This record gives sequence, C-alpha cells and structure tokens, in this order.
Amino acid sequence: MVEIRDSAVLVFGGTGGLGRAITAAAVSRGARVVTSSRSVGGPGGEQLHVPGDITSADDRERIVDAALEELGRLDVVIIASGVVGFGTVDMTRSDAMQSLVNVDLVGPLALCGLVAPMMTDGGTIGVITGAVADTTMLGTGVYTAAKTGLSAAVAVMARDWRRQGVRCIDIRPPHTETGLSDRPEFGIAPKLGAGLTPDAVAERIWAAIESGESVLAPSDFDAAS
Repeated sequence: MVEIRDSAVLVFGGTGGLGRAITAAAVSRGARVVTSSRSVGGPGGEQLHVPGDITSADDRERIVDAALEELGRLDVVIIASGVVGFGTVDMTRSDAMQSLVNVDLVGPLALCGLVAPMMTDGGTIGVITGAVADTTMLGTGVYTAAKTGLSAAVAVMARDWRRQGVRCIDIRPPHTETGLSDRPEFGIAPKLGAGLTPDAVAERIWAAIESGESVLAPSDFDAAS
C-alpha cells in the first residue's frame, strides 16, 4: 500500500478537466501538491502552481525544480496533460501532426525521463494514455499513434525502472467528460456518448496508486460513474 497523506505530488495538466479532479482528490487525501499547466492560474487547493509547457525542455526542468524546492522530494508524478485532434491522416497537415505528437508523446516521455532518477525507493509515475490504445476510433489516426506509442513506452519504462523502485502506471480511462473533445487541435469531434465523470476517474486513479496497481485498462473503470 502507498500512503498518500503527506506525500509530495506533482500534477502536469493540473488545470484540465481531469487534472483538476486528480488534484482535488490528492488534496482530500492529505497530499502536498504542486500543479503545472499552460494556464497562469492553478486549479485550487494546491500548494504551488507553476505555469509552463510540457513540450519545452526548459519549462519541464523549471517546473520540476520548483516542485522539488516547494515539496522537498517527489513521491508521485501524474501526467494528465494532453490534446486531441480529429481527421484522417491524409487530411491532416504535417505541422499539426507534429504539434500533437509533441504534446501527447514527446513531452510526456521526456518528463518521465527527467523525474525518474529523482524518485527512487517507491516513487510512482502515472501517465494518462487513454482507451484509444485498446479500441480504435475513426478519424483519430494521429492521436491514436501518439497515445498508443506512449502506452507502449510506459510498459517499457516500468520494467526499466523497477529495480530502482520507480513504478510507472499506464492509465487508460474510457471517454471522460473533461471537455477536451470540445477543444481539438484540429478537426471536429464526432458525436460521443456520455462519458465518465472526472471525479470518478480521479478516485479510481488514486485507488490504483494506493493499492500498487501497474495498469488501469478501460475495463478497470467499469465501476466508476
């Protein structure tokens, strides 16, 4: 079991629909939380919010340094940042592809590599990948490529860092009502059915961290509502 009370938590994407819920759930458990996102203001309840861009190496280092200075250590890092795009690959500009891949794949991978050496002896990195790693959706070729690649990488990193005591969790929730699909980087979202609530998904994520789970597949969220 992982004790969350008094743990040092850093949440990337902390002002997004799911990031806010993850932050609130951590604070309710007594964690000390630092958040980051591109927004100037934080989600509320955190000890410190550090604006920055996950795709920028300088920003990643600045955010992690600020979190370490504020918290003294890092016990849990959750990467909840991300964007989505819709449209077939042949109808998507290459610069739009690169921008999405930078946010959804390159930035998170680089961040994992940055924080892992700082999180020996029981540290946890939770990465929100998504259900597209399990079930394809028409018109999401670029998004699926980025998220599926990230999901595969998390499995490898989990094995790479096991001996140093760092646990990586691949978190793949089904469609969640975060509002992300209403703000695509490109294209128009198809009609989606009702999704899970961010609060329910966040609670399931923290339960997995507390109990030592290594993967949260879409079916693991069946009880969330």
